[in-house]
Amino acid sequence: MVPQNEIMQIRIKFKKYGSLMYISHLDLARTMQRIIVRAGIDIWYTEGFNPQPKIVFAVPLPVGVESECEYMDIKLNSFMDCEEIRQRLNANFPDEMEVIDVYVPEQKLKNITYIDYELLISSKAIDDNSPEQIEKLFSNDIFVTKRSKGTEKQVNVKEYINSLKATLIGKDLQIRAVICSGSDKNLNPELLIEAIKTNTRILNGSPLEELYSIKRKEMLDLSLNIFR
Repeated sequence: MVPQNEIMQIRIKFKKYGSLMYISHLDLARTMQRIIVRAGIDIWYTEGFNPQPKIVFAVPLPVGVESECEYMDIKLNSFMDCEEIRQRLNANFPDEMEVIDVYVPEQKLKNITYIDYELLISSKAIDDNSPEQIEKLFSNDIFVTKRSKGTEKQVNVKEYINSLKATLIGKDLQIRAVICSGSDKNLNPELLIEAIKTNTRILNGSPLEELYSIKRKEMLDLSLNIFR
């Protein structure tokens, strides 16, 4: 329990899906500021000539990716019940975004080391051998171009994958991949799709014959435990 006369730090876990997966991280941050104020949450502001609400997000979500596990840390000027915060935020959240949990954090955001992603692929080229083909592909060295801050470099995707499992779900191909997402070593899940496009016939770039989606399922710490 946090004393009622001290600044309270809390963690908000929320999901973002549907059309909201296309808003940028910067737009999300601006939206959150307005929602928190509208919800009547007494957030702590930085000092100085341009005070800003103290909001810190975990690993930014790539545009076009849905998530069931976004994390946001905020500081409050005084104690407030976590369940009340959850209800107030959900009452002001737009459709396709929902607070799952609110709690006092146990770990620092920098402890996030891996992220569990689900890739779902629909394609006429998928057959009974596709799961084995995908698992074999990513068990070997496979290089793609990683772009960051105006630079490009070739990286070995295999070095960023902790585990990967491919399964047929009806006629679709589901891939669950736990990949590195720390400050020093991280990989955009879109590069997994790029590797599949380049090295298999499952994805050939035709929007009339195929589609895929990417979803964050959970963030994990170094021991592969669910991040708290």
